[in-house]
Amino acid sequence: MRRVHIANPVRRARALRLAAVLAAWVAVAAPVAAGLWALAALRELAASLPAVPDLDGWERRAPATSVVVAADGTIAAEIPFRVSDAEAGHRFPVRFDDIPPRMVQAVLAAEDRRFFRHGGVDLRAVVRAAWANYRAGRVVEGASTLTQQVARNLLPRAIGRERSLRRKFREALLALRIERAYDKRRIFEVYVNHVFLGAGSYGIAAAARAYFDKDLADLSLAETALIAGLAQAPGRADPRRDPVAARARRDEVLERMWRAGFVSEADYRAAAAEPIALRRHAVAYGTIAPWHTERARQEVADAWPGDLAIGGLTIETTAQPALAAEAETLARHHAAELARRQRTPPPQVGAVIWDHRTGYVEATVGGLSWADSRFDRATQACRQPGSAFKPLVYAAALERGAITPATPLRDAPIAEWDDRLGVHWKPTNAGRPFRGVALAHDALVASLNAPAVAVLDRVGARAVIDFAHRLGITSDLAPVRPLALGASCVVPLELAGAYAVFARGGRAVEPVFVTRVRRGAHVLVDRADPADPTLRAARRFDRLAATVGRAAPRVVDAGTAYQVTAMLADVVARGTGRAARAVGRPAAGKTGTTNGNTDAWFVGFTARVVAAVWVGHDDPAQALGPRADGARAALPLWVALVGAAERGRPAEPVPGPPPPGLVAARVDPETGLLAPPGSAAGIELYFRPGTEPRELAGAGAGAPPDPTRLGRDF
Repeated sequence: MRRVHIANPVRRARALRLAAVLAAWVAVAAPVAAGLWALAALRELAASLPAVPDLDGWERRAPATSVVVAADGTIAAEIPFRVSDAEAGHRFPVRFDDIPPRMVQAVLAAEDRRFFRHGGVDLRAVVRAAWANYRAGRVVEGASTLTQQVARNLLPRAIGRERSLRRKFREALLALRIERAYDKRRIFEVYVNHVFLGAGSYGIAAAARAYFDKDLADLSLAETALIAGLAQAPGRADPRRDPVAARARRDEVLERMWRAGFVSEADYRAAAAEPIALRRHAVAYGTIAPWHTERARQEVADAWPGDLAIGGLTIETTAQPALAAEAETLARHHAAELARRQRTPPPQVGAVIWDHRTGYVEATVGGLSWADSRFDRATQACRQPGSAFKPLVYAAALERGAITPATPLRDAPIAEWDDRLGVHWKPTNAGRPFRGVALAHDALVASLNAPAVAVLDRVGARAVIDFAHRLGITSDLAPVRPLALGASCVVPLELAGAYAVFARGGRAVEPVFVTRVRRGAHVLVDRADPADPTLRAARRFDRLAATVGRAAPRVVDAGTAYQVTAMLADVVARGTGRAARAVGRPAAGKTGTTNGNTDAWFVGFTARVVAAVWVGHDDPAQALGPRADGARAALPLWVALVGAAERGRPAEPVPGPPPPGLVAARVDPETGLLAPPGSAAGIELYFRPGTEPRELAGAGAGAPPDPTRLGRDF
């Protein structure tokens, strides 16, 4: 017989109540737990993000293009920042107010149409992209806003680059914080200044130059749309690599602009019909004052390598673009004319024009063509200066009292074996006869060789080398007798600097290629001279305050500098540099020629500028040709260059008034004694007190001074 079990209704009721309570608890607790878990997850995701992102600081540190600015404000060159050892980039930050409205509309249409209406994350775009990707079965559309893209660029390591919900959450959180801290215009500005658009271009301004060589304001509608479209995939839509894909993307952006109401249908159709006409940026490195620009870049690279790599520097220089261009043209024409006359290949040229009052180097010619050779023969080539070195020998002797301007010197043949060169050394006077005796002043004016050697012998080669180093010569100088005739090589820039010391009355001057380097308002260095007429009043005052009590060091006494300047002025008045009178103003200088006419020089100065010109072939064994000495091969170009630099400026005397401590005497050029009263042959020379001649020539005084060093039977 089967037993029948009857359930206890009380127990059943209790079980149902317990189940209901449990269900209610789960219904309440599960969302709370999920919320707490989500909150914890969000807190973990946000833990390493900055509370208030520093957009301003980030942008200040961001790489940007450095610009080299000439003295007249011309952009002489643009230097890319270094992305890596193998890649460089350009970025030119622009303010929102300077962005054309069409460019703003194009970027919005291409990337984030609702940018000015959402709060950093566009939920509509998220839903739209999710549906589009679901239907396509793959990722075909993104939903990142411009603010999210800025966030991704701001903290790429913290946010990550992987495709994951974690990365999207962190990106969204940072975007929301950015939106709370900055206004939309600032965020948009940061985005368009940093987005990579291909061709090494970071930002819309760099892209406008890279693809069309235009400023933003000059872009057409079609060009604007092309640049805006590159943000999505600069590699796939590169107009240089794939013009078909680039045009398709451009037209897509144009259509979006039309559908958004930014442009009319007619404008959209017209722009879409335009072909893509690319044009490379014209401000190519080396097109404006190329050797000066490269020297400035190298100086900054040596002093601030890290800053130059990051970029964003404004490098203000002393370059005069118009003068530089004219100097390069004059040099090419001069070399071509020399080649025609000598029937040889055109020689190279190294020339520098330098304002010795301020130290500003105004123009540099490093060769005939920057495109063919970037070697700077004005600042890097070390060549024998020949007789252009003699003024340093005479100056060293004058300073030490080994000679006076009126010291009679032996001008006779010299013959000796040169152990260093392994040859017999027999200097001549370039085909002219020996005079027997010549005063020191006249010997330099006529560029006589034997007297220069005699001066070196009196003072010593080591003393001459030490003196040259004081004047800024850094090249190695050999302590041998041929040093008197310029047998050791020097660089044109440093020899010009030595002559500048004479022009400045004995005070040193450093060549200034770069006046100021700054990043925005932060100044790395300022070398501007307070006398620079281009300085604004506030900066002039700052420079005066910075340089007060810091006079240029005196490296030669004023008396010696004046005596040498007087000699060099007489070289131009009646010596080997007579052709320099064609410059049309007082000048002083010296020719230089090496054996076989392999190097031709003229170095000289006016009251304002010093200029050095070297002419020769890169191969020292190749001669310039017969009669191609300093007076014929270098001096005419010096006249043309200095004439261009001094054009329109008033003439000033060279030398000026003598400094205190010198006395003048009219000297007989044959004996070095006082010229008889009324003698037309006398020359006025300046002496240190006590060294001037006291006896009258022709008064039966006997032999001229220092008879042991003289002889007339040559």
